[in-house]
Amino acid sequence: MKSRERIYIIFHWAGLVFGVVILLIFLSGFIFPAVGGLIQTLGITLVVAGVVILIQSNDNLRGVEILNFRSAPVPVGEDSIWELTIRNDSDRERLGLTVRTGWRVRPRLAVEVPVIAARSTLTVALRSPTLRRGRFPIPALWISSVMPAGLCFAWKHFPNLGSSVVYPAPVGRPLDRTPSDGVTDGASTRQGHEDVTGHRPYEPGDALTRMDWRVFARTGRLAVRTLEESGGGEVILRWRDTHFLETDEERLGQLSFWIAQCRRENRPFQLELGTEPNPLSSRELSVCLEALATFGDPR
Repeated sequence: MKSRERIYIIFHWAGLVFGVVILLIFLSGFIFPAVGGLIQTLGITLVVAGVVILIQSNDNLRGVEILNFRSAPVPVGEDSIWELTIRNDSDRERLGLTVRTGWRVRPRLAVEVPVIAARSTLTVALRSPTLRRGRFPIPALWISSVMPAGLCFAWKHFPNLGSSVVYPAPVGRPLDRTPSDGVTDGASTRQGHEDVTGHRPYEPGDALTRMDWRVFARTGRLAVRTLEESGGGEVILRWRDTHFLETDEERLGQLSFWIAQCRRENRPFQLELGTEPNPLSSRELSVCLEALATFGDPR
C-alpha cells in the first residue's frame, strides 16, 4: 500500500501581508458601518480566495517524488554533483518547483524546475562545493513551491537519499617511465606480480623511488633494486611508494594523481593502501577513490 504523502505548508511573506490586508478590511467594516456590509463581503471573498490558493499550493506538490539519487566521486576543490531523478505521478503538470536543501543547511543549495509534465520524469543536478575529503551523507532535500500565487510556501521532505564521496585532490609528480625497463617513478609496473631479486649500481635516469637507501646508508654506494616481472602490464600503486612525502594528505594526493594519470593513459592499475586484505583494482575505480577518501577515517 502506498504511504500517505506529507506536504507541509506555511504562509510566505506575501501571504502574511495578504492576511494583514484582510484583517484591516474587516476592521474598517466596524469603523465605517455605513458600508460595513460591502466591506465584509469583500473580506470574506478574499478569505475564500486565500483558502483556494492554499489548496492549490498543496495540490501542486501531489504526486511529485524523488525516484533516484546518484553522485560520482569528485576531488577536493571541485563541486560534487548530485543528480536527482524526479517523477510527476499525477495527471497534471506541476509548475514552479524548486529542489533545495533545508533552512538549516549551509551552504544552501537550490535548482529551479519550471515545469514537470504529467506522468513524466526529469533529471536535475545540484552542485555542492567541497572543502575536505571523506564520505558525506546527503542532507535532507526538499521539493518546494510557492505557486500558484506566491502566498504559501509548500514543501515535501526527502531524507536519507545517499552519500557523496570526495577524494584527495590529485597533486604530485607523474609516473615517469625509464627507457631501460619500463618501470615508473614512484610506483611499479608489472605484468601480474613484481618481486625484488637483487641490486645493481645506480645509473643516470633510474627512478629515485627504485633506489635502496638502506644499502646507501650501509655502504655509501647508490644501488637500485632489480625486479622480476611477469605478464599483465598493470601499474602497482602502493602506499609505501609515497614515502618521500611528509604527511598522509600529501601521500594520498600523490596516489590520487597517479590514478588520474593511469585513467588518462588508459593504463590498468592496482592500489595497495594496506587497509584492505587484497589490492583494489582499476576495474572498481569508485572503490579505489572511496578508499582514498576514507583513509584514516577523516570524519
